[in-house]
Amino acid sequence: MSSDSYSTGTLIYEVNLSVPREKADEYIDWLRGFTKTQVRTIPGFISSVVFRQPKPYGLHWLSEEGDAKTYMTVHYVIASQEDLDEYLKTSQPEVASAEQERFEFLVTSRRTMSVV
Repeated sequence: MSSDSYSTGTLIYEVNLSVPREKADEYIDWLRGFTKTQVRTIPGFISSVVFRQPKPYGLHWLSEEGDAKTYMTVHYVIASQEDLDEYLKTSQPEVASAEQERFEFLVTSRRTMSVV
């Protein structure tokens, strides 16, 4: 699904991440494969896109990090709210724990959006 073909009601699960700058390239390589695996193996996950973003401004707790971090955003297209709820209940805590341990990243936010 391309970004210009989202229809009304398309559900996007967004995850915003920061990772220590010295681990950024390794993390991005890992994240690309990880998100593709999520889409292949988790019911209701349709597609994913990984973005690298500039340092977020105006977010006080992030602005204090200086240039020590690299920031990324992942958008997952999810088939239904039920599929997302099941993932959040059963798989997400384990995924977050494994990433934290390996890469020492900080999840800055998660949110759900739907196309209007």
